[in-house]
Amino acid sequence: MMNRKKKIFSADMYLRIIASLLILIIFTSCVNQRDKVEKKDLIPEDIFISMITDIYLATGLLSVSEIRYEFGGRDSVMNYIDIIESYGYSYEKMNNTMNYYFVSNPKKLIRIYDNIIKEMSEMESFFQNEIMKESEARSRARMNYAEFLLPSSSDTALPVLTRKVYPPGKYTVIFTATVYPDDFSFDPHFESRLVDADSIGTGRWKYTDKIKYVKDGHPHRITVTGRIEGSRPVSLELNFYSQSGDIGEGDKHATIVVNSFSYIADPI
Repeated sequence: MMNRKKKIFSADMYLRIIASLLILIIFTSCVNQRDKVEKKDLIPEDIFISMITDIYLATGLLSVSEIRYEFGGRDSVMNYIDIIESYGYSYEKMNNTMNYYFVSNPKKLIRIYDNIIKEMSEMESFFQNEIMKESEARSRARMNYAEFLLPSSSDTALPVLTRKVYPPGKYTVIFTATVYPDDFSFDPHFESRLVDADSIGTGRWKYTDKIKYVKDGHPHRITVTGRIEGSRPVSLELNFYSQSGDIGEGDKHATIVVNSFSYIADPI
């Protein structure tokens, strides 16, 4: 909890510093404490907040190489003037508004920046959720459906799936297992294990989840969710039909249908 608070506090402080520097760079040369600005000449607060937010976003976009290549050659102030004018206000009107808050109501300016920070945080949270959803969709597209019939006619049809993943993060696999009464295996079950991706042949496997099957001939829909900690890539192996003892392939009788698999790495 302390780390989370520290991270949020640092982000807020960073945004405040950037905001102050940005405003000073763009507008300070035009601010005169002796000028008198009437409230009726101010940009409405809600529009002012949106305007400043867009200026921050524009500053972030200009850090992207492709966008910087296209717009970086312009006077940076011109990029911000375009944003101001897109709201139907002039550069002078923006200066007057900033002048008023700097000189006459600095506490209100701090509250405005608090609202901007809140809006930016909400936008960040929204885009992080969208990125997670997209990552999950891509993962499911790579392995949306697989069916394993036992006994198997070849090694390539064994009910084992392996994925390289990057911790920390969480995986979810949904599948249906049907084990028939004439299956002669002992303790048939699902199990997952993982090992360092660079040490698959020599590393020590760590077993995680284990789910026992019932030999009743009925399909059982199973959802397994597991969390993987660490900082190095690992190989995750999902074995949908593991059993104890030594039996021949012909003694197995089961159907495994993998509906979906997803892995979501934690946001950086």
